[in-house]
Amino acid sequence: MSARDELSPEQRARLAEQLGDAQAASAGLVMSFGTSVQDRRDHDHTTQLEDWYCLNLAAYIGERTAPVLRRLLDAEAEIDRLRDELAEEKAGRNPRLRCLLVKAARDRDLYVGWSNICEMPAGMWTREEALAYGFPRSRLDRADANGSSDLSCGDGHWDDKGFIAEQRGWLRRDRVGDYAQRYLAGDQSAAFDLLEPFEGETEVRR
Repeated sequence: MSARDELSPEQRARLAEQLGDAQAASAGLVMSFGTSVQDRRDHDHTTQLEDWYCLNLAAYIGERTAPVLRRLLDAEAEIDRLRDELAEEKAGRNPRLRCLLVKAARDRDLYVGWSNICEMPAGMWTREEALAYGFPRSRLDRADANGSSDLSCGDGHWDDKGFIAEQRGWLRRDRVGDYAQRYLAGDQSAAFDLLEPFEGETEVRR
């Protein structure tokens, strides 16, 4: 299935609402649609009974459309799940994509790649740029919802206090976007101005 033929998330949500509690169609019902289509195609349209035939067929199909569309939704959801699972697996093997994705703010289209090993930003992207760079959509979705892509201990989540920055000082969570912009632009001195001294110290280590 090409990307342009896929339903958007908004379309899926609307269709799911329209279908209500309809269950997915069985294979037998799907095959019966093929028979109905063939019957409709082979019908003698010159007879006076055509209108009655078409009305009956339309009613038959309309009555059974919901479970068929439910099957479509279930199939597309499974495709999305498998696509995200594969993308996560590939990203886990790519050194460029192993950083923690932290969203700068809920209303800001900026994602910071934070290295917990080096204690510094490894990159920053808009959502579109991050997808083009190779990050899985599922990681970005987690960052949108939780504040970061972390699954284990909540690093970078909205309620996280912040990060240690290269053993120089403490970086508050709400400053990570501005810090990354300054740091990656090469203005490290301005970036360090955003840090706070460690407890028991009076100055940031520069």
